[in-house]
Amino acid sequence: MNWLLIGLIVFIAFSWLMVLALCRSARLSDEQAARLAAERDAARQREEGRP
Repeated sequence: MNWLLIGLIVFIAFSWLMVLALCRSARLSDEQAARLAAERDAARQREEGRP
């Protein structure tokens, strides 16, 4: 096998793994932001409900 072809395959595999990792971290970040917003809303509702 040609070394250039091996290098290209390794580069494509590494790039694909990095894209998947970035997508996963973005999804986790969105979930964390939604969770924090829900907690903030719940805390605000608890404060408004107090006399």
